[in-house]
Amino acid sequence: MKFLKNIKLQVLKRRYTTGAILISVIAIAIIIVSRPEVKIESNVTSKPVVSTITAAEYSGTQDFSTVGTVRAFTEASVTSETGGRVVSVNALLGQSVPASFIVATLENASERAAVLQAEGAYEAALAASAQGNISVSEANNALVTAQNGAVSTVLSSYNTVTGVVRNSVDDFFANPDSKVPGLKIDGRGMTASVNNERVMLQTLFSEWQNRTNNISISSNLDSELTFARAQTDRTIALVDTFISLFNSEDADSSYTATELQAFSVSFTSLRGTLLGVKSSIDSAEAGLNAARDTVRRAEIASSGGVSSAADAQVKQALGVLRAAQANLSKTILRSPIAGTVNSLPVRAGDFVGPQTVVAEIANNGALQVVIYVGEKERDAFTVGEIVSVDDTFEGTVTEIAPAVDAETGKTEVRIAIESNDIQNGDTVTVSKLIEQSSESKVVVVPLSAVKFESEDGFMFIVENNRLVMRPVELGVVRGGSIEITDGISTTEAFVKDARGLVEGTEVDILN
Repeated sequence: MKFLKNIKLQVLKRRYTTGAILISVIAIAIIIVSRPEVKIESNVTSKPVVSTITAAEYSGTQDFSTVGTVRAFTEASVTSETGGRVVSVNALLGQSVPASFIVATLENASERAAVLQAEGAYEAALAASAQGNISVSEANNALVTAQNGAVSTVLSSYNTVTGVVRNSVDDFFANPDSKVPGLKIDGRGMTASVNNERVMLQTLFSEWQNRTNNISISSNLDSELTFARAQTDRTIALVDTFISLFNSEDADSSYTATELQAFSVSFTSLRGTLLGVKSSIDSAEAGLNAARDTVRRAEIASSGGVSSAADAQVKQALGVLRAAQANLSKTILRSPIAGTVNSLPVRAGDFVGPQTVVAEIANNGALQVVIYVGEKERDAFTVGEIVSVDDTFEGTVTEIAPAVDAETGKTEVRIAIESNDIQNGDTVTVSKLIEQSSESKVVVVPLSAVKFESEDGFMFIVENNRLVMRPVELGVVRGGSIEITDGISTTEAFVKDARGLVEGTEVDILN
């Protein structure tokens, strides 16, 4: 019985739940039906509103803008020239330092030792310079001896060379002193040249004799020795010719083989004698030059002038000292300018290599913006004019480069600014108005007024409140503007912003 009673209770609960759900659904339906009807209005299509302008009106309002970098008027990097370990850092980040301030020092024990050694060598050179000089009189005596030796050499050379020719060579000529000496042996095709050479020697020997009669230590001994050497060489060449004739396989039949061989031996000996003469001439010339150099050195040393040998040694030692000092200075890193330490990436104990930036020093109180402009924009800038920086600050053009930068292909322009809101290293936007002459044949319009195609483009003009497409030829882009070389005049109105517009669209004109 109890089981049946529980089943009845569950059935009654389900009926009550179903009834409650049904009542809720009915109530929601009554609320929806009883709400007032909402009328949905259809969207009314409105005409686009455009703004028109002429190129003449736009000419005074062209805005050129470009990005520039802020930097200090005076800034410098402290860079190591040599590698080494940093033993001390004397600056702090943000510290104001004067020019030549020692920012950091590298290990330099060996450089200091080299400077000390060079100082000792320099002092030794100074002491040697103060000592006695070479005797000029002794050097002059040595020069006179060399000059006398040169005179003797010239005279003995004349005697020996002419003796060889007259006592030995002339035996093979019929008339050696005539214009036709008459070679007595078969010349093997060289008879004419041998005769001519003997005639030439006759003339040269006469000149040589006149020169030897007038020679002295006051003569031009260099010229006399050169002349003697030339005659000796000619005689040696003539003797060589005779030796070759004597040793020829088909030698002259008027002499026996034994005689020809004896002639060859004799002339070979004569050739050795002539070579000895030539050697003595060379020795005399060398001795003369050496004696002159000795006199010159003695005079230089005794004069004590800027060209003296002792002074040269002093300068050499001083150069070594300066080089050692320069190597030492490379280990002491100084600030080249006065300013604020903006960067200091090293600390004591670090090892730095050559060309490592140790610190950045700049005068942060005086800043400038550096921009690069194209050829067209360069003509629009003048030194002293005011430009806008970030549309907030004013800047003054201070410098315009006279040439195009090789890396950027543009011209550098520098602009001075004064503002606490701009920091060294910031990137800013520089803008200015570029005026255009209304008489110019080239029309300049905003970039937004042109729709670009594969070649050139088109603009919109308004006729009877509808957009009409006007093809145009494009020129050079100038910042936010572009040149129109053909297609529209400076006085013809065009739609200022063509973005999103389609030809034939009916529009309202704002202005």
